[in-house]
Amino acid sequence: MISKSIMTQIPCLRPSDKRLAPLALAIALGISAHATAADQGVLELDATNIEDSALGADPSGQLGYTVESTRSATGFALTPRQTPQSVTTITRQQMQDRDIHSIEQALETTPGVSISKMEVGGRTEFRARGYGVTNWKVDGLQFPGGTDFSGGGAALNTDLYERIDIVRGANGLLGGTGDPSATVDLIRKAPSRTFGGSAYATYGSWDRRRLGADLNLPLSEDGRLRSRFVVTQQEANSFRDNQAERSRAALANFAFDLDDATTLGAGFQYEYSKTVGSGWGANIPIWYGDGSKTDLPRSTNLVPSWSYGEVDTRTAFASLQHRFDNDWTLDLKGSQSTIDAVGQRGLAKVNSTGRGVYGGYWNQDGSGAVLNGLYSSTDTTQQSAQFDLSGPFQLLGRSHQAMFGYSDSRTVAWTPQYNCNLLSAAGVGPTTAGCMYRANNGPAIGNWHDGVDDDFALLVSRTGLHSKTTTRLQGLYAATRLSITEPLSVIVGARTSDYSAITRDVNGGRSSQHNSGVVTPYLGAVYDLDDTYSLYASYTDIFTPQTQETASGGRVEPIRGQSYETGVKGAWFDGRLNASAAYFLTKQENKAVMDGDLTTPTNAQAYKAGTGQETDGIDLELAGSLTPDWNVYAGYTYLHFRRVDSDGRQDPSHLFKASTTYRLPGPLQRLTLGAGVTAQSNIRALSSPAGQPTNGVSRGSTDVNWSGYAIWNALAKYQVTDDTSVSLNANNLFDKHYYSRYGFYAGAIYGEPRSLSLTVNTAF
Repeated sequence: MISKSIMTQIPCLRPSDKRLAPLALAIALGISAHATAADQGVLELDATNIEDSALGADPSGQLGYTVESTRSATGFALTPRQTPQSVTTITRQQMQDRDIHSIEQALETTPGVSISKMEVGGRTEFRARGYGVTNWKVDGLQFPGGTDFSGGGAALNTDLYERIDIVRGANGLLGGTGDPSATVDLIRKAPSRTFGGSAYATYGSWDRRRLGADLNLPLSEDGRLRSRFVVTQQEANSFRDNQAERSRAALANFAFDLDDATTLGAGFQYEYSKTVGSGWGANIPIWYGDGSKTDLPRSTNLVPSWSYGEVDTRTAFASLQHRFDNDWTLDLKGSQSTIDAVGQRGLAKVNSTGRGVYGGYWNQDGSGAVLNGLYSSTDTTQQSAQFDLSGPFQLLGRSHQAMFGYSDSRTVAWTPQYNCNLLSAAGVGPTTAGCMYRANNGPAIGNWHDGVDDDFALLVSRTGLHSKTTTRLQGLYAATRLSITEPLSVIVGARTSDYSAITRDVNGGRSSQHNSGVVTPYLGAVYDLDDTYSLYASYTDIFTPQTQETASGGRVEPIRGQSYETGVKGAWFDGRLNASAAYFLTKQENKAVMDGDLTTPTNAQAYKAGTGQETDGIDLELAGSLTPDWNVYAGYTYLHFRRVDSDGRQDPSHLFKASTTYRLPGPLQRLTLGAGVTAQSNIRALSSPAGQPTNGVSRGSTDVNWSGYAIWNALAKYQVTDDTSVSLNANNLFDKHYYSRYGFYAGAIYGEPRSLSLTVNTAF
């Protein structure tokens, strides 16, 4: 059922005139709500219509800015307080309030997660606890969601998803790989028995136009056969020169109750994203050729008109759930995703000229810039399946839980080889196998002040050769949650994984990597101090296969390590407000780092096993409702590097994110105001592998300071009727100049300036 606010039907809560501390005020307001309903006896609501975050969870288990329970961390349906790890949920209400429609926008609001771009409209790395996020799921199934040149992350459209769970720290029990950063699990919108729907239209800065509709349609009178349809489309220009974006998505999800205990599900979804004017690498140089700092306009984007990146993802999925009479549940689910990723990219930037020397630095008189070019395409198919059996059991007079499962994913990536010719006024350039033009073979730009020369063109043809990589990850896992005493519960589990990756390059060479019987233990404990507070601790091993290739064409060996976490959690107002404070420690070995200017047999950047990293820190988080009218969401992370590998740091030591909305009382009760901030400290980063030049060239890395920043946003929403609202969102309210990348190949990427968007939303 589509969530529909009924806040306008609820009496406003007013604090007394006596001054109260913020927490005391919140508690007093919560008690006042219950007392008012009990004393007056006038609040009569049909239970089937109560879906507001302050009163009860919606069909997907959401409570405004928090959730009733989550399975993403342990496989057991546990409240946030009873989960022995840091878990954040981006709810549907948060996405609507913050005008979030992409995975990048969602993770920008997530506590503990930082973002580092490698180019405009291309690769974006999401990082947590000092490591890149590589473990992606949809409805619990493995999904190739990375935002590299072959992943589907760039097309992930959050209009199709009900919520997003982010488990910070290693998730070796369910993740398949013990990623030490975080696991991102997107939960699809599912059909319910009641007819309902919503639609919206948005117009914003840089001619951003977006339309979306969501329809829940029962297909039988009793709702046993039901469906959910979602469609959305966006077109927008950009603050950058020569850049425009286009995206669209659709979801058809069906469910059929075979009987009272068995439900069959099936569906299909489509996600598409294209960025015209995307580049290959950071699009703003940090230094001119003479070594002095640049100060270029944020609109600068030296790309040709034919430069673009495009991702097309199609997913079919099915599920079967059976609920036994003894409260055990059997879940079977599977999916197949096909991702077509194409990039024809051109950009004036610094790059290798060979033998550890880097050139292509811009000179202030307009000379020096060299057009780099890259054409690549990858067709990726991933098949994922999962079996779970879970339920309660009795032992020694107490009730416990058990879970058994098996997961299997197989990914085939097929990459054709291309020959390219980069044309210019000087004529047709030499044919390049692999379609990669760097500072040593790209054409010079006449005057970069005037943009990229109009006569440049890229001619592409297939050679008939291709590389193919087949990856398979299988795992058996089991866990039990033992109720040792009334206040103490312990989760003990383990996973055994088999991993294989076989690559055949364009020349017919074969390389492989196999790891069998890798055991990943998991241990978690929660001790309830009282009805509000709990102490917890957890431990798991780290095992993460890596996809980066070495100079010889093989895979970098898997990451190994350990992840520890301990802390305290609290829950108030029947779970509508949750808070946590955690200390974490992560040790990691073998993480892939760039191997200088060496390339793989297919001319991609080569990597090698690094010296490893070790981090620890503190996570603080608060999410939920202080009153029926007041939602809050905030998190602070302190990150300390005990040991850093050769690629240097990309993470801030201090990261703070907060967002809040408040519905005004009395005559203004139809008006909701909101504000938020994302702030991070400076990063002592590394411009690598190219650094500050001397006489137009550099021969190594340079330490740089990636300045900290605070980005504010604001919201005003007016409920025109009970069903229709108008919202105004402002991002980067004070128009802060900041960077979303600083120090990659002597380049940087500007963050987005101030933008506004106006949305009309209606429900039916």
